[in-house]
Amino acid sequence: MHERFSDRARHAMALANLEATRFNHNFLAPAHLMLGLIAEGECVATTALETLDVNLETIRDRVRSALAERGSGDTSVGLRAQTKEMKQVVAAAIEEARRFGHRYVGTEHLILGLLQVPEGIPYRILRDEGVDLEVLREKTLGLLREPGDDAQSGTPARRGDFEWVHQQELAKAFRSPTFWHTLILAVDSANRLGAGEVEPRHLLLALLRDKSNGVEEILAEKGVTTEWLHERLTAHA
Repeated sequence: MHERFSDRARHAMALANLEATRFNHNFLAPAHLMLGLIAEGECVATTALETLDVNLETIRDRVRSALAERGSGDTSVGLRAQTKEMKQVVAAAIEEARRFGHRYVGTEHLILGLLQVPEGIPYRILRDEGVDLEVLREKTLGLLREPGDDAQSGTPARRGDFEWVHQQELAKAFRSPTFWHTLILAVDSANRLGAGEVEPRHLLLALLRDKSNGVEEILAEKGVTTEWLHERLTAHA
């Protein structure tokens, strides 16, 4: 079922399983997912909640308190069987994705799913904190709209198989000196090959040329070297 999940949603589910492990629970419930979404950090789900002035630390503390009774189940790390309520959350999230016109299930759909299962702990806590399903859905749609979209169209942005990425997250990634070093090498590789713009093949060359990242050593085990790749790209230019 999770093959349609975005990378962030998959990670949130993995973190939810980890939370279940910490409580010695041999099952996966909506409360674990709520903790997993918060632990995921800056994702659409948490950003949408923060736009409603929801204190995530308060939500986390309240959910943990509700789960205070530790279980005696399997303490090994791994996937847990989903409770009936958890299955309902996932089903609701899939329906939300369809409503949005998305081909993936992201954290934004999961948080909306949590607000549709009254038997789950997050439903009660989120409602107590003043979170309304319709309001959260509208906030989420606003976050997902492309900058050029008609604000009145009500049409959600279609982002393929990937969840929306915050501009702030991109800015953090681009501050990495390693990233810029690789990009500079990619530009140089493109220039050497007479290309007018940087393409994926130039990035691969850049990764091979950078002796510090370990890529050259890994690919060399399969006979792929910088010289070999350069010759192949030149031959097919």
